Amino acid sequence: MPDLHSLPLGTRPEGAIRNNGPDHLVLERAKLRELAEGWPCYRDACEWENFESIFHPGAHVYTTWSGRVSYKDFIAASKAGMDKGAFIMHRCHGVTTDITPDGLRAVTKMKATITQRFTIDGAEVDAEGDCRFCFFFEKVDGRWGAVFVRHWYEKDKLIPVVLNVLPKIDFEKLRSFPDGYKCLAYCQELTMGVTVSKDMPGHRRHAGSVNGDKHDLLYRQAKDWLDGKGIDV
Repeated sequence: MPDLHSLPLGTRPEGAIRNNGPDHLVLERAKLRELAEGWPCYRDACEWENFESIFHPGAHVYTTWSGRVSYKDFIAASKAGMDKGAFIMHRCHGVTTDITPDGLRAVTKMKATITQRFTIDGAEVDAEGDCRFCFFFEKVDGRWGAVFVRHWYEKDKLIPVVLNVLPKIDFEKLRSFPDGYKCLAYCQELTMGVTVSKDMPGHRRHAGSVNGDKHDLLYRQAKDWLDGKGIDV
């Protein structure tokens, strides 16, 4: 069993600055926090013009239901999903940022809960997934923007809106999805007409599974980004 109380071997970006540091980089990290928190705040309120301001041209995002798409295609799909009844919201819980000393690249990790309302067999339920957003930011011509956004999907649950009104659950189907987002994936496939990827990054405790491998890979990609390397998330 791997040591769950340490980062995956060789993934800590030693040259980056986090916490404290020079005052001018504290200001930059504050800007990045504002950008990261714009995802839930703008998206949940359908402030799409503001949502677009998070990204650089050509940026991509990767979620359970969308797969890897350009941020513009993600916005279009989000709008279409909302028109069909999809109701996804978020809660933010905390943000950390690793930034390069020159203040030109950063990785921001935002702890959040994805909460999506579904109606199954006439019963309303909320699938709630604890996750961490991972934003790959770059400063170009004096402006920060996201180039890639991925998530670690860590733990989820299914909550009835009315306590004694429960849907029927196909537990065999439910168990076919990864532990980190099984309830969310089950409900999304059942109601949204999408096929959810089963290899999304998970939690450190999922080591030994494809989701654990993707967890470590995302950390390696974050380090490579901060080391100035080109990456493809």
